[in-house]
Amino acid sequence: MSLLLNLRKLKFLGEILYNSVTKDSMEFIQTAESTNGRMTEFYLTLAPKASWAKKPRHFHSHQTETFKVISGELNLTAGTKHYVLKPGDQKVIVDKFTLHSFWNATDDEVVFHAEIFPPRNIEKGLRVMYELASKGKVSKSNIPHNPFYTLILMSYIDSYFAFIPWKLQKLVFRLGAKFARLLGYDLLF
Repeated sequence: MSLLLNLRKLKFLGEILYNSVTKDSMEFIQTAESTNGRMTEFYLTLAPKASWAKKPRHFHSHQTETFKVISGELNLTAGTKHYVLKPGDQKVIVDKFTLHSFWNATDDEVVFHAEIFPPRNIEKGLRVMYELASKGKVSKSNIPHNPFYTLILMSYIDSYFAFIPWKLQKLVFRLGAKFARLLGYDLLF
């Protein structure tokens, strides 16, 4: 039984999202709504060998993110540093504009606690991603098969990649998402 299930026996923690493609789950502890827009807090359980957030590395232009392992072993890159985080290690704070990635290199699941300051629209983006997964519309890399869904997802998540100027990416995501919605792609959610 996973640590998350054991924690649920002690206390109801919140809404749970499950990705049937990657076999990962997320449980919200605090949302933007419950913190008056200050933060989003959740547990993320990565399946064994989960590497969908490993490449390409990404950064957030407006958000700081924290990582603290509850069980298992999490690989995390942040800037030029590589961490192998285990229970009892201090949380790692990844500031905005810092390239980072994370993955589970082990044969066991890893559970980590994350906080995102400020949340902006990331919760909506996460819910879209998990909904797409529930409908079989994402790859094992957690990328939507349909580029219109990718544009909508990226318009919600403050996440950019190093190889293209981020403001250009932001513009493409925003305009592309508007076009996708005009075509009716956002009506599924």
